[in-house]
Amino acid sequence: MKKLCKIIAALTLLIAAACEPQEHSTVYPEGEGFFILNEGNYLAGNGTISFYSLETGEMYNDLFGTVNGRALGDIPSFMATEGSRGFVVVNNSGTIESVDLSTMESLGTVTGLASPRQMVIHGDKGYISSLQDGKITIMDLDGMVVSDEIEVGATTEAMVISAGRLFAAHWSAGSTISVTDITSGNLISTISVGLEPESMVLDHNGKLWVLCTGGWHGEEIPRIVRINASTLEKEAELVFRTVDDNPSSLTCNAAGDTLYYLDEGVRRMPVTADALPSEVFIPAGDRLFYKLLAGPRGMVAVTDAIDYQQKGDLLIYSSRGELLYTGQAGIIPGFMHYKKD
Repeated sequence: MKKLCKIIAALTLLIAAACEPQEHSTVYPEGEGFFILNEGNYLAGNGTISFYSLETGEMYNDLFGTVNGRALGDIPSFMATEGSRGFVVVNNSGTIESVDLSTMESLGTVTGLASPRQMVIHGDKGYISSLQDGKITIMDLDGMVVSDEIEVGATTEAMVISAGRLFAAHWSAGSTISVTDITSGNLISTISVGLEPESMVLDHNGKLWVLCTGGWHGEEIPRIVRINASTLEKEAELVFRTVDDNPSSLTCNAAGDTLYYLDEGVRRMPVTADALPSEVFIPAGDRLFYKLLAGPRGMVAVTDAIDYQQKGDLLIYSSRGELLYTGQAGIIPGFMHYKKD
């Protein structure tokens, strides 16, 4: 009888434990670091997410696939965050994947989007640009459904929100920035910049900086244009050297006082500059620098796509340009997102 009672007691404990909510174990450590979206091979659907931890100094690969037991999709190109959630834009799959930033568990998927490129968040809405459609898609974040759209008349890429206005760059064969009132959805203005505005950021003075590549075939010399985001007036055009220059990936540090971009390596300049820097801050050497991010404490993160076929590297540099870390990520490591502690 005593033995039977012990068995019943043990079974009771097992049943109680099974009924308790189970925590999902994380596949990467807590604390600050960098998410890296690895695009994968075109049409192969093998895009992944990596995380470099500044706490452990190690790389953790294929987070989404490990946790969810399925592939992320074809060409993850951008990540936006809101609280504990991340929203991964998977370009060629036409999806937005919502994930728990602590566990990388999928919280839902929006499908059927037309070549989504980037996403910005305002309140409980996500605004998604498109490489194929002349509309910006509006997504309800909580319901994970498309709720509306904004007609802008051309395909879009980079976006910035400032003072209730949505600035969208018309990158593919375009040369303008459309400015839309978020509340009404009405177009306020169209600003001419330069051919193919590829990336743009806001600084701490409320100035919008736009990097224009000059066109796929080098139709004009690339430039960086500064716009007053309040008055919508162009204030400056900083022109590169020749049509053969190939700048990209304009970004800004957290303080909003220093710009970085790729051009023969990493270049940096204060937002007070009236000319482009003549010196390269971090030379690329034999590396194929692909994407760039300004990190904490003056650090700079760069991805090396190697040959756009195989697994690439993440490189972390100090504020003095010293190489602090090199580690292998996934296939074609691209967009990065800094995760705070």
